[in-house]
Order: sequence, then C-alpha cells, then structure tokens
Amino acid sequence: MKIIKASALAALLAISTGAAAHADQGLVAVGTLPQGSLGYAIAAGVAQVVTENTDLSMRAVGQGGSSVFIPALNRGEIDFSTSNTFEAVFATQGTGNFAGNANPNIRVAAMLQPFEVGIMVAADSDITSLEDLRGQPFPIGYARQRLVGVMQDAVFEAAGLSSDDLDGVPVPNFVEGAKLLAQGTVAGVMLAPGSGVVRQTMAQVPVRFITVIDGEEAAAAVSRSLPGSYVGRVEPVDRMPEITEPVDLIGYQYALLTHADASDDTVYAAVKALYENKAALAETHGSFRRFDPSRMAVTVEGSTFHPGAERFYREVGLIE
Repeated sequence: MKIIKASALAALLAISTGAAAHADQGLVAVGTLPQGSLGYAIAAGVAQVVTENTDLSMRAVGQGGSSVFIPALNRGEIDFSTSNTFEAVFATQGTGNFAGNANPNIRVAAMLQPFEVGIMVAADSDITSLEDLRGQPFPIGYARQRLVGVMQDAVFEAAGLSSDDLDGVPVPNFVEGAKLLAQGTVAGVMLAPGSGVVRQTMAQVPVRFITVIDGEEAAAAVSRSLPGSYVGRVEPVDRMPEITEPVDLIGYQYALLTHADASDDTVYAAVKALYENKAALAETHGSFRRFDPSRMAVTVEGSTFHPGAERFYREVGLIE
C-alpha cells in the first residue's frame, strides 16, 4: 500500500477528526468533492466502513474537483477516489474533461450506487425545460470541476442548445453556482438531488429539479457523450422536497477508483469490506440504501478493474 504523500496528507489532516492511523498501515486517502457534496458523503461512508472492518485507516479528502484528485490518484499520491463511470473512461483515455491529459493508471475498484445529476432552478420560476434556459444567466466554465461542464454541455447539446445560447456566468464549481442561484443571480445550476449543497440552497430559497433528458434521441445523444450513462428517473419522496414531480436526469454508477500500482491486498480488503457491510454503509448516508453488492463489478466499456478487486469478485462469483 502506498502511504499518502505530503500534499494529500496536509489536506487530510486539515479535515480529520483526529482519529489516529494504524501505525503499520498509515492513512489511506479517498480523494473526493468538497464537503457538502453528495460525493463527499459517499466517500466518507466508504472510508468509515473500510476503517471499521479492515486494518486500513481510510479518510475522505475533500478537494476542489476531479481535476485535482484524479491526477493525484493516477500518480499514486493517494490510493482511492470517488467519481463516476464515465469519468473513469475519460481519465483513462484522455477524453471528455481530461481531453489531452490521459491518466492511464486509473482503475476501478467498485461500483458503489446509482447516482443522478440534473439542473435545479428556483421553485417559483417559469422554467420547466432546458429550452426555457435559452438566454438566461447560467453557470458555465467550472474551472475547478470540468466534469460538471462536460455533463452540462452533454444535456444542452442533446436538447439542441449550447453554452452560447446561455448568458454564461463563469463559476469555479457547482458550490459557487448554487450560491448564485440562492442570490437570484443565475437561473439554475447543475447538481445532484439529495446532496448537502441542495439542502443548503433550499434553506435560502425553495428549489426544484427539471427534466434534462427528454426523449429517446436525447438519451442516445447523452449516452454517446457520457459513456455508461443512462436516463435516471427520480420520483418525489419526502426526503427530497426538491423533486416536485418525476424528472429524468443523467443517471450513472458512482464508483470507487484506485490506481494500477495500488496494493492488491489493500484494494481486495476495501472492496470486501464494502461487499459485506451494506447495512453499515446505509447508516453512514441514506443514499447507500441503493447500494447493491451484486452490482459492484458491473463493467463499463473503456474502464478497467484493479486486479485486487477482480480477485475478490471472482471469489464471490461476480465475475468469471
């Protein structure tokens, strides 16, 4: 196992609750999105369950975006990160938000849970479709979270729009976009329903999500742009008041990623702990109610599983 390097360690200690690492193992970092995001909550849940059920001491490290932690993972400065299936493909191949910057050492450790992302608007606005956003002030750029821009472009292009059709407002990440929505500066923002950022925004202004994939042609176009994605239907539930009616969002599998040089035993131990402890995962965050251990080894063309993960999945019959 590779102990995390100084830069990652500094970030980890800055957010650590003070729990001591196992002396023989060191701290194992999981790079992820900033605190308040659903990505961070998922990473923190993974870290807690792995720490409690193995000899590893794992911690979530919230950073600005995947443009920071994916290259760090590729270089072996951290051993894990959370992200999604199509970003694993983009990073490995040097496409999408990693165009011209291939990270060939990225490997998949586990598929964690289905995930949906869409566009959130003020509840009292007249916006009901992507077309209604034409000419409206809307976040663009995402300098520190390029993947958000790639996903946003995919749904707009599938609807016959582009960033040029918006009154673009450059933002570094979706957190800043959400702040602008709360202030009434922009008409919407791309986010994941159920996330802490959504709850924080809703405490300031009522919000709702709109459908972003409308019809089979749009679904096919988005799938081409975002490998492994699909139409994620989200129904109203009490715990997500931001979903006021059934909406079709970008659906994909959220994944635990690692790198080619990560210890086989470390990866094996981590995925085994997750496979055997769904109830404990669900206690860390409600989104893990959707975690299905039998789908941890689902493959996406263009991505590669780590050998340590494959060894475990063969033992339990998930792969041949």
